[in-house]
Amino acid sequence: MVCGIILSGGMSRRFQSPGEAWVDKALFPIDGIPMILRIYRELRKISNHVIIASGSLDRARVYRDVVGDAVFVKDIEGLVGPLSGLLSALYACQSDIAVAVPVDMPYISADLLKHMIRGTGDFDVVSPVLPNGLVETAVIAVVRDSAIAVLERLRGLGRTRIADLHRGAPKVQLIDIKKHGYDPRVIVNINRRSDIGKAVSYPEGPINGDIEIIRDFDVKDLAGTPRERLRGSLWWTIETGDPYEELRIYLSRGAYMLAAYALQDSSNIFEKYIAEALLDMIYRDINI
Repeated sequence: MVCGIILSGGMSRRFQSPGEAWVDKALFPIDGIPMILRIYRELRKISNHVIIASGSLDRARVYRDVVGDAVFVKDIEGLVGPLSGLLSALYACQSDIAVAVPVDMPYISADLLKHMIRGTGDFDVVSPVLPNGLVETAVIAVVRDSAIAVLERLRGLGRTRIADLHRGAPKVQLIDIKKHGYDPRVIVNINRRSDIGKAVSYPEGPINGDIEIIRDFDVKDLAGTPRERLRGSLWWTIETGDPYEELRIYLSRGAYMLAAYALQDSSNIFEKYIAEALLDMIYRDINI
């Protein structure tokens, strides 16, 4: 059994048009079908249990008229953004495995999601990666108990970025979707209305195969884990302010976006500047 999760609690700020009443991106039609319904239908191909993290109960009532047969959850306190919706949905999930998709990816493929789910047999967290090292962190398959353990820890630390789940989990797989022959449209984000129907292509980059990151600790018992075994993870970096071990792991495998995020947690201001430059380079040639 697998839970399907739609993350739909955002405010869609970049999707708005000046002088126009606020538009809920989730309800905006793509080829005549609301985005949320398109994603719901893909998730139903792999799961009979779909959970929609709608942010609020008011929004859930509106969505229910569109998708009907789904479980709705509101954001959980202590986290913000997609992390909040994801944790709330995982608590509502009754399966060992869950796969989550943001509401603004209307072309997501059930085949890709099945591929990611298969990865959870050996990994705690699975997401797609592009040839230039950009990880689509919000498209994520997880082992439920491990993900909850990481998210609760992040909740206590006031963290907000969904990539922290990848950095804090022991075993992570990043699927090279170009290598596996997936159409780049499957992970297109509709952030602005101009994104609808635009031509898309994969960026150039050195990655040519799946990335596997394996660290030796039990995320459900971080307090009891010898400190040295946390080297190379988010937990070591934020405790020490030294990202070197985590950075080395990501750079050696091509997970350049995670490398940049590790540098952002450095106590060295120069390394933080390098992180911003690296992120600019990763996003510069993105046409997805």
